[in-house]
Amino acid sequence: MRGNLSQCLGFTLTELMVTVAIIGIIASLGVPSFQAILQQNRASSTANEFVAALTTARSEAIKRGKVVSVCKSSNITDDEPSCSEDASWSSGWIVFVDANYHDDAGAGSIDDGDTRLKIGRPSGSNTTLLETGDGNSAYVSFLPTGFIKWDDTSSEGTLEICAGSSKRTIDIGTSGRVHITKGTCS
Repeated sequence: MRGNLSQCLGFTLTELMVTVAIIGIIASLGVPSFQAILQQNRASSTANEFVAALTTARSEAIKRGKVVSVCKSSNITDDEPSCSEDASWSSGWIVFVDANYHDDAGAGSIDDGDTRLKIGRPSGSNTTLLETGDGNSAYVSFLPTGFIKWDDTSSEGTLEICAGSSKRTIDIGTSGRVHITKGTCS
């Protein structure tokens, strides 16, 4: 038995347009919250990467019984990356055994006796690392005891990481312990 043509299954143009409009409204509500999640993930990822570099430096300093430094670098993709006082922490960093730390000219810079352990930089392109507090340190050194020294000026420091409006603050205490807090960038 054949059915009537008016009983065919399908969608009318009006039903299809209403469905597409509803999907569009729901998607537009979800996009801003998804971007906030992406920003939070970028800030957390960069904080974790930098804390991993600091943890590596501290543990290697204690293990080797030598000073291990983390310095700013603007050329970490080069064959021979180097430290740079003019670079920002957002450009990248190098972890290295700082054999010449007690020599004033070599403190916090990679020289012939030094061993590079790790390089890194923020994984997000719209992520910034800003040092807050007393100044703009070119490097952080961990002494063989695990204690920290920022340049030759301070024994503790703070870095802020901003990805959009999402912020992570890394507080590094005198003992070398790291504490991360969440916040909002202004």
